[in-house]
Amino acid sequence: MKFVQIMTVGAIVALAISGCSDKASSNSNQQRPQNKVNNIEVNNTKEGVKKVEGKATIETSKANDKKMNSVDYSQYYNNQAKSKVVVSGKQIVWKNKDVTFTAKLTKAKGEEAAEANEVVDSMKIKSKRGEQLVKLNPRPLRVNSLSLSKSNQIALHVSDHEGKRLVLINLSDGTEAIVNMFEMNSDGAGSEKIDAYNWSPDGKKIAFGIGDLGSSYIGVYDVEHKSYTHVSDKDFTLISSIVWHKEGKSFDFVSKGDDSPQAILYTYSESKKSILKKGSLSKNDEQKLAQLIPNFKSESYEN
Repeated sequence: MKFVQIMTVGAIVALAISGCSDKASSNSNQQRPQNKVNNIEVNNTKEGVKKVEGKATIETSKANDKKMNSVDYSQYYNNQAKSKVVVSGKQIVWKNKDVTFTAKLTKAKGEEAAEANEVVDSMKIKSKRGEQLVKLNPRPLRVNSLSLSKSNQIALHVSDHEGKRLVLINLSDGTEAIVNMFEMNSDGAGSEKIDAYNWSPDGKKIAFGIGDLGSSYIGVYDVEHKSYTHVSDKDFTLISSIVWHKEGKSFDFVSKGDDSPQAILYTYSESKKSILKKGSLSKNDEQKLAQLIPNFKSESYEN
């Protein structure tokens, strides 16, 4: 599926969290007084993102054919407990520190009605910089999750009629990036889906599963240097969880293939540029790891 641009809307708000990736717009943002706002069209932000070469090697531990005896949860960084979600009718409100996100559902119209009863019509982010009204086109079916990093960026994950989008919003300078566009197809379309994702402890990197329907590869985006790394060409089919280690130099991820419902735990090391297959997980460990990733669900979002 093809992804289109995000548009900021609204006439005058405290300050719009938006921006263009070109130099002229960046300079304009820096010169704008904090108490004024201009409406700005946001590029799909493939521009300016560097793709870093260097694939990880795949290694296998001795325990890969057996269930792991235990998982050391003390090694993991957990950023999820700081968020609060409140669902009321057709509205969902997510809060983390001084950042508030509000989304509203509305009745699907036209071609949308053939796919779902409801869609997400409006989304608003309120922070120290003011308010931003954001509309995604096509309108998503639901908001899956949000996560605020230590580098003051929000990751917004939504479900579409086919696939899932991940949008990164920098609350400090207003720039945005559609992660799906980091992997471009020959026809110019981005990847159809983003699976699990998670911020590094310092908030400077975000790891995610990226691919088309039925496929998933590990990707890492460095928000500070605006560089994207396609970690490995191995297709992990579905990446259900990604959890960073507290030291911030490696992370674990869980893969589930089409040929087997068994969840497998892997570890990616940035310093070694390697992926280690550690072994299969028990259902209990699989569920515990899933609690460490950004996620919220509500019956209000089931179509």
